[in-house]
Amino acid sequence: MVRIRIKINSLKGKLPLEVSSLLNTGFGTEEPEVLVPVKVAEKLNFWPELPEGTMVKAYETAGGIARMCHISKAIEIQAATRDKISKPVKCALVISEIENEVLLSDKTIEELNIIIESPAKGLWKFKDDVELRNSVEPQYW
Repeated sequence: MVRIRIKINSLKGKLPLEVSSLLNTGFGTEEPEVLVPVKVAEKLNFWPELPEGTMVKAYETAGGIARMCHISKAIEIQAATRDKISKPVKCALVISEIENEVLLSDKTIEELNIIIESPAKGLWKFKDDVELRNSVEPQYW
């Protein structure tokens, strides 16, 4: 599995949060989406009071259909390494009461210009880079 560090900037004006996130190509979306556990949503000031315009959507997960809160264009993220930071990408925030890790959708991975080189070894790189990078440690909430 491949995990990277991301900086999450809440468009509600909350201080940025840096977290480990799992690159999940099985999380297929039409727009860039970042799925976060409730504890992360709390730190970003999106939980328990959901902003106006929040939708409840059904998501197909490995365990079946799950209903989650979807807030369109709520955050901006950047991939962050020791020597490089990606361009910012505006994303929808998906709040999960069942997941315990931050997940990036396939569309988000693509928008961050990330290529997964070896999922089993945890190797990845930026499209415009030759350096292979190692996965970071998981962060469970």
